[in-house]
Amino acid sequence: MVHILVIDDNPTDRLLVKRELERQFSQLQITEIPDDRLFSEALNRGGFNLVVTDYQLRWTNGLDVLKTIKASYPECPIVMFTNTGNEEIAVEAMKSGLDDYIIKSPKHYVRLCVAVRAVLDRVAAWKRVARLENQLNSLLERLNVGVFRASSEGQLLESNQAFLRLFDVSNLADVQGIYRQQLFLQPLDSGESRSQNLEITFPLADGRVKWIRFSQYLYSAEGESTIEGLVEDVTELKQAELALRQFNETLEDRVRERTAELSEVNAQLESFTYSVSHDLRAPLRGISFFAEMLLKDKVSDLDASAQDYLYRIADAASLMNTLIENLLEYSRLSKADLPLKAVSLNLIVARSIAQLEAEIAQKQARITVVEPLPAVLAHPSTLLQVLANLLSNAIKFVQPGVTPQVRVYAEAEEEYIYLWVEDNGIGIAQKFQERIFGLFDRLHGQEVYPGTGIGLAIAKKGVDRMGGAIGLESIQGTGTRFWVKLRKCDS
Repeated sequence: MVHILVIDDNPTDRLLVKRELERQFSQLQITEIPDDRLFSEALNRGGFNLVVTDYQLRWTNGLDVLKTIKASYPECPIVMFTNTGNEEIAVEAMKSGLDDYIIKSPKHYVRLCVAVRAVLDRVAAWKRVARLENQLNSLLERLNVGVFRASSEGQLLESNQAFLRLFDVSNLADVQGIYRQQLFLQPLDSGESRSQNLEITFPLADGRVKWIRFSQYLYSAEGESTIEGLVEDVTELKQAELALRQFNETLEDRVRERTAELSEVNAQLESFTYSVSHDLRAPLRGISFFAEMLLKDKVSDLDASAQDYLYRIADAASLMNTLIENLLEYSRLSKADLPLKAVSLNLIVARSIAQLEAEIAQKQARITVVEPLPAVLAHPSTLLQVLANLLSNAIKFVQPGVTPQVRVYAEAEEEYIYLWVEDNGIGIAQKFQERIFGLFDRLHGQEVYPGTGIGLAIAKKGVDRMGGAIGLESIQGTGTRFWVKLRKCDS
């Protein structure tokens, strides 16, 4: 909706102006102003978009109307439509901000509408430009990037507030000296353009040093040259670069220190492994030997309690020996070289089942293998050990009286193969599912489900060393599905 004030003390002229405007504008509100009182009321209310005024009025003249309106609404467009003015009046009105001057006559009524349309379009375009300029200035302030413009002689002309903040000053005069001495881009002859990028240090009043990065260029057009540029605070970046340089300078020393520490730890581990393998197993073999001799030659001389104690000693020694063997195997997996090659999962699963033949027969377990199984990249003996551990657990951990049912199958997914071992066992509660891959983590007593509690730790270590992963899905009381993720073998 366009709101136009028509100021004219002649009702016939107001009617003619109103008729012409209504022909050209569909969304239009016209307020007629025939006297001083209504003029004052309209000024107080405001809300009009344009004014059409006569020059000769009973209470004043169009020039005074123009000045009065511009005093309250400096951006309001005004068109003077009169037959009593002259060229001098028109020139003076234009200097005071008049947008157009039209002679009032029947043949110029059409021109009035054209002029009003042109003025409104010009004002709308100006508002769009002003809005975009305000948005741009607001964006430049929020970016905290200084923007400046200088003359080709090095005189700073204008900048945004971010430019002043970067130099910790309040006006351009305070930074003029710094610009001329350290940053001024000397102009070239013949109006050519060139750019410049540099970094400087700028001391602050509190003793700190700020790093400033300048990007500026000399721009020449229509015989006039100006320098335009951007300024950015890169102090944090420079401090980070310095810290990184210092870090790199000491990195080699730290690597040597860590390598020496790692060598010492490995030496200690080697010593521990030797002790376990020799110093611990030697007396253990003696305990087992003498327990067996007593059970063989002297058992009849012992009462029932002594025989029970002796059997317990033999079982404990056997378990201790198995535990030591598992620890040594875990240690070997941590440092052994495990070259990977194409391995048939069909063959590995078959060998694992054959290795557990006695346990399978004892438990009357049923193992179903969904063939064919694909080939994977793995270390054969390590993968065999992993599968044997998973199958052994699947057979062992079932409710009393339940026949173990185990299903082995594989699924392909992009670059990897997932080998699944699914059982109908006792399942594992959610809160324990992360723990079971740790060393010596047992969820059940030795008397219920015998074992060392190291099998799954060895399986995880082996899969990790082959570049794979291992995990499970389980519901307590229903069963468990273990998965082993290995890389596909390129065919």
